[in-house]
Amino acid sequence: MVRDVFIEEIIKKKMEPLDWLLILVVFTVCLGLTGVFLFFTLIFPFCLVLAGLTVYFGYFFITRRSVEFEYSLTNDTFDVDKIIAKRTRKRLISTSVRNFDDFGPYHPEEHAQKQYEKKYFSCSSLKADDLWYFVAKGSNEGNTLVVFNGSERLLQAIKEQLPRQMYQEFFGRN
Repeated sequence: MVRDVFIEEIIKKKMEPLDWLLILVVFTVCLGLTGVFLFFTLIFPFCLVLAGLTVYFGYFFITRRSVEFEYSLTNDTFDVDKIIAKRTRKRLISTSVRNFDDFGPYHPEEHAQKQYEKKYFSCSSLKADDLWYFVAKGSNEGNTLVVFNGSERLLQAIKEQLPRQMYQEFFGRN
């Protein structure tokens, strides 16, 4: 019996040292520019507007470091979206599970020598324990590697949608 499947999960990307460094640099530059503009406000009143814009753009760029990934599995269609600062959404890939060329637990050393048109690391961290990957052809791209955090519920639903030959190759006969 075929049943409809709809699973949606959101994973927050963990901040890395590079993210913190960029936040520090943007904050320092904005603080310095705001100070300079406020100093020149006595001579040029328009500098008060520039100081306000500097604060706004600093806030805008700092909040863009907050990234989440949404996985959505609807029947056999797997979508991965990138959500930036809870205000911008970008579709990374949308593909059918039946079109997966490869699927399994992610080990970086296995993919070091392989060539992909695109690579999407849509996971909380590359050091996480529950990393899985799939290789598929996206609608606009060629061979695409997608690394994601696979919850037990999501993986079970993906396994049900895999072609029988691929399922048996990865998980044995059940």
